[in-house]
Amino acid sequence: MKKISFLILSVIICLFPAAPAFAEPAAPPEPTGQAQTALPEISAEAAILMDAATGDILYEKNSRQKEFPASITKLMTVLLTLEKGSLTDSVTVSHEAVTNVEPGSASVALQEGETLSLEQILQAILLRSANEAANAAAEFTDGTLQAFAAHMNSRAAELGCENTHFVNPSGLHDETHATTAYDMALIARALLQNETFRSIMGSTYYEIPPTNKQPETRYLHGQHQMLNSNSTYYYEYATGGKTGFTEEARNTLVTYAKKDGRELIAVVLKCEGAEHYTDSKALFEYGFENFEIRKLLSASEYVQTVSVTEIYNDKPVVLGTVSAAASDIEKTVQKNTDFSALKVTVECPETIEGPVTHGQVLGSLTVSLDKEVLATAELLAQADVPLLTEEQKAELDKSSRMGIIKKILKVIGCIVLAFCALLCITRTIGYYRWKKRRARRRRRR
Repeated sequence: MKKISFLILSVIICLFPAAPAFAEPAAPPEPTGQAQTALPEISAEAAILMDAATGDILYEKNSRQKEFPASITKLMTVLLTLEKGSLTDSVTVSHEAVTNVEPGSASVALQEGETLSLEQILQAILLRSANEAANAAAEFTDGTLQAFAAHMNSRAAELGCENTHFVNPSGLHDETHATTAYDMALIARALLQNETFRSIMGSTYYEIPPTNKQPETRYLHGQHQMLNSNSTYYYEYATGGKTGFTEEARNTLVTYAKKDGRELIAVVLKCEGAEHYTDSKALFEYGFENFEIRKLLSASEYVQTVSVTEIYNDKPVVLGTVSAAASDIEKTVQKNTDFSALKVTVECPETIEGPVTHGQVLGSLTVSLDKEVLATAELLAQADVPLLTEEQKAELDKSSRMGIIKKILKVIGCIVLAFCALLCITRTIGYYRWKKRRARRRRRR
């Protein structure tokens, strides 16, 4: 009987094997009471959708997983270059900038010794992904490609990138040159803070006139098909971005899009075919349709008053008071979220030791909804409160001495009064005794 049961069980296992497990893409946490929104179907190996204004993540899939970025690396190159110079600066292309590229890789045929404006160099990078132009920008910024790579990594760390290591300004393949969708979104968001980048990021066509080395005009057509109105993959709300491709990285893409005043950033990595365009569009439609920016807190509503003190001569001296205010808090949330149960928790001391400088963190506040923390903000000092000056200390010492003298005089006064009172009492007692003796003498007569 046991053998028959074992045979039946074996047949069932063979006919119905265990279902494979697949990692599901992650949606941002939803406030209580909100229905689950259908997630977009994304084919990319890694992806992220970020709100450019708030930095909130609206969608992510393997967003912290290291991947090869290919030419979207050049967004960091553009960022550092714009932080160094202006569009009218001159750039002379070096021998190393021209030769330190792979044969057959993206190029606009810049020549050694050729001089162009920084704007022309950046347009060659953004529109045609020119690797020698990226090298020239790197040398303009930091002198050498090696120094620029170190600069890229230090700046990435400043931006909060967690798993990024760049070894060149172009994104040409190197086994140690890698990043993540999340990190690239941070870099892309930082670029939006640069008004010069905003002025050129939407270009789809640019001309470089003849130079000292090139007698012909170069005509540059953009490669990002979501910006090309004649392309099948055109997306009317796309405002800029950068493409990338190597055999190892496959297609990579960073795209900006703006609709109804809201700006989103989509990053997709390791895509096949045209998936980088279809995935990005699906992400944008998901973000624009299902999310909105809401102000959770106004700075004027939460202002704390803090007393600032200094210990002088072993005693606390009040230097003054300072207001501690939070900045407005905005967050990207699912549409129609109910905020009736919103709670704000403030942590701020009533007294703090000086000195205090304008902008110094004095406390914090937390905004939560149904026990879920939505945002935190720092309470910042709105003015300077310096320590005591030598003149103020001298004045305090003088006041302290005067105080001591006043106390001594008060004690002396009390002693004098006591003595006078005692003298009066003694004399009064003596007078009454004298009167009694006199009265007794009269009676005897």
